[in-house]
Amino acid sequence: MIRIGKRHIALALGVLCGAGRARASGLNISPVQVWLTPDASKSLLTLRNEGPEDARYQVTIMAWDEDGRTGMKLGPTEDVLVFPTVLELKVGETRSLRLGAVIPFGPVEKTYRIFLEELPAAEKPQTRSTVRVLTRVGIPVFVAPVKLLEDRKLSTLSIGAAGASLDVQNTGNVHLRVDTVRLEGFAEGGAKLFEKEAQGWYVLAGGHKRYEVAVPKDACTKVRRLVMSVKTDKEQVFQEPLDTPGGACGT
Repeated sequence: MIRIGKRHIALALGVLCGAGRARASGLNISPVQVWLTPDASKSLLTLRNEGPEDARYQVTIMAWDEDGRTGMKLGPTEDVLVFPTVLELKVGETRSLRLGAVIPFGPVEKTYRIFLEELPAAEKPQTRSTVRVLTRVGIPVFVAPVKLLEDRKLSTLSIGAAGASLDVQNTGNVHLRVDTVRLEGFAEGGAKLFEKEAQGWYVLAGGHKRYEVAVPKDACTKVRRLVMSVKTDKEQVFQEPLDTPGGACGT
């Protein structure tokens, strides 16, 4: 336990993007992605307090977009309603949030994030103050299109000062989740010189995401071929090669 002369409260941001069940600071959440469809426009989010103390949470929902370079963009919305917006969970208690879409389902998927932000507990008399880390968790909410279309394109692989880069363009009408991006470098004759991997993220419908992976300085002069592989959360792998007869040290 950290002890300081004055009470401070820190805020921890947790962004959950897998499937199934997750835990954040004793808060058990299921599921960690929500799909609302024309046949099921309402859903439940189950919360269980597995921490050592009672906790209170404020619940908000935001419209979610992605910038290809800077990342997540959030804004206010009334497209999806959630109830309750404030709840208390005693130790070991389980409660549910109700979510529902109040907009018509259209030709393109719409995306949102529901945030659960732990509220500070009432101050208790104590001789010394402590630092309490509060949890803020973001859960993706997808409002499905009437008809699903999955499609994507990769740009040409290029070399620059930051390394090798390409754009993943989502030409479908539902989100694409990139799991990992891997860059491999090969010498003349085909021997592998290096392999580096970067974490992926969402590419929303109609959007794009630029991935850059650095080429090791000790290998760049020897590289004669680069291959960047994009792996999705559905185990699909797409590759883009680039021949580099003069090396891959960039500019």
